[in-house]
Amino acid sequence: MDPSSTYALVIGINEYQCPDYPVLNAAVNDADAVDGYLKTTLNIPEENIISIRNTQASRQGILDGFQELENVATNGKQPCIIIFYAGHGARTERPLQWQDWAPESEFVEMLCPFDIGTERKDGEGVIEGIPDRTVCYLLNRLSIKRGNNITLILDCCSSAGLNRGSGQETARTILNPPPLSGKADLHVAIPEELTKQDESTSTRGIRPSPGFGGKFQDSHVLLAACGREQLAYEKDGRGMFTTALLSTLEGVKLQTTTYASLMDRLRMPAKQTPHCEGSYMDRPLFDRGEMRSDPSFISGKRFKKDGKGELVVSIDAGIAQGITLGELFSIHEDNLFETASRPNESIGILRAVTVDSFNTSLGHPPGYRKAKIPRNFYARRIDWRNDPPKVYCEDRTWLESVFPQNSTQQIDIVGNPADAALRLVRDGNQVHFHRGDPSLNQYIPERFSHSFECITTADIQRIIRAWQHFNYHLNRRGKNEFAQVRMELHYLELIDLEDSESSYEPENYRPKGENLLAKEPSEVRVPEADVEKPIGVTLYNDSDIPIYPYLFYFDPNNLTITPWFTAPHGAGLGDVDAPLPPHSKLPVGYANGATYPWQFSFEDDRDKDIGFFKLFLSASPANFSCIAQTESPFKEISTRGEDIPKDTMQAAQVEQLDKLDKDSWGVKAATIIQLRE
Repeated sequence: MDPSSTYALVIGINEYQCPDYPVLNAAVNDADAVDGYLKTTLNIPEENIISIRNTQASRQGILDGFQELENVATNGKQPCIIIFYAGHGARTERPLQWQDWAPESEFVEMLCPFDIGTERKDGEGVIEGIPDRTVCYLLNRLSIKRGNNITLILDCCSSAGLNRGSGQETARTILNPPPLSGKADLHVAIPEELTKQDESTSTRGIRPSPGFGGKFQDSHVLLAACGREQLAYEKDGRGMFTTALLSTLEGVKLQTTTYASLMDRLRMPAKQTPHCEGSYMDRPLFDRGEMRSDPSFISGKRFKKDGKGELVVSIDAGIAQGITLGELFSIHEDNLFETASRPNESIGILRAVTVDSFNTSLGHPPGYRKAKIPRNFYARRIDWRNDPPKVYCEDRTWLESVFPQNSTQQIDIVGNPADAALRLVRDGNQVHFHRGDPSLNQYIPERFSHSFECITTADIQRIIRAWQHFNYHLNRRGKNEFAQVRMELHYLELIDLEDSESSYEPENYRPKGENLLAKEPSEVRVPEADVEKPIGVTLYNDSDIPIYPYLFYFDPNNLTITPWFTAPHGAGLGDVDAPLPPHSKLPVGYANGATYPWQFSFEDDRDKDIGFFKLFLSASPANFSCIAQTESPFKEISTRGEDIPKDTMQAAQVEQLDKLDKDSWGVKAATIIQLRE
């Protein structure tokens, strides 16, 4: 991070002009502390920091602050931008005109400026709060003009209606904010560039479609003090979240600590759970460089059980993530991708000694030296025990040399090519990989489109390990059926704003036509490359319990597993918000679903292809990010997915949701056949 090209907007509000709203004691102190961290620790020049407090932080003052930030952040091609807000937050009913923005919720969240609730000078009602939608538009515009290395930090309540704290703790919430008129965004200019395609985010066989629908998570990373049903507390003259955040930031290396790993290190009480959201949670802090975290690393902690006594070393993955008893893990201090210039060296080897649904306890295996394990660490699987793949090569001796008997990575070498799931063909100095799945080969070539000359043993092992990871997670079943959760896939249509009363609203999408997942397999018509035909998913929870969904796209052409939607990343002892509350729906790729609409595409002259959506579900927060395989083992970008067994379970065997507990998890899958239109 270059301090000279880092800019900040720091807002702190203790005082509120309207006498109906309580004053705070610590918001300004928090803003001052953040100012100090930016200047002293990050060495950001004072002229790069816009600081507004109390009366300066009126509604117009905050909006002007965003505009000033946009104007000053011009030094460098990719400036780093940090926005901090401490003050009251509130939740209010969604205006009727915003139906297409938040179709699944009756409420929107908002920041509370100094003058909220006071009379407007023009006599047209009272001054409103700044809703999440307005903040989203402002950040979209900022990211278009100055890049998406933006961090938004909010130390305020995300919801109202609960108690306001007791004793020495004060909650940062306004319980009765003025209602939104629906015209809160009228003054926010959305540039034409917002509707243009961002090619840098294209992902293999499915790519983002243009428009507002999913820009939210791509424009910035959000660090929020608490969930929507919690309060953000201040105590002893400081906000609890800001205090914990700055303390943790002072103790980590920014170059090797990602936003997600920062949250793993935060210490917070169960009553207040900080949330982290955004497409770039896997970036190092305040950095837009090429370095990203490797999803194969699983976060872990060393702690004393019940705060005392027995020392426990545990990772955030278990049966639901495919961990089995006795597996070996390589332990590392960070979770960034390894490069030639920056190796991510192992500090020791541990073994799985107990495996629960979402957690695994590790211990020192015999034959390996004991290593000192840090409080926070990352574990990578090094001996996959699930279903060794059946591999054939005509040159069996050569294949046995690649996978010797003492190797931690085992395969089942077969003598008949018809029995093999994967065939390796040596052609002079080249090695080709062939899949042995007829259900796939009718849609995509049997041979992977990648071949290698002078390929190393490590490369072959890496490719087969990735192939095994891909197929295992694609084909496995869940513990529970989650019969009252369903998934629909629709083409999306652009909302015609000219025919809408809310014509000031930027572009958005809504579903149209029939559910494309009504039959298995499903068919999607793929237009020519220059024609847009976006798709979106809607998840429905018809049960009485909250559900945590994690949606992935499996592409068998390059063995990638790409996350489309995942639950927020939480910190501390409490649970993050469930994206699917009881009797609710969640848009993915449209409305305020916080992800892009996506579109299938052909990258060659083929007329058909195949891919898979797989939805992992849990009844409590879980870490399914380790399932992702965002980099192809072939180190190239190609296109699309693989086949899933048909569900033959009879209705009488389906487990009812009222039997689910916190350890329940399950999967739902959809095969997508893509045909050229």
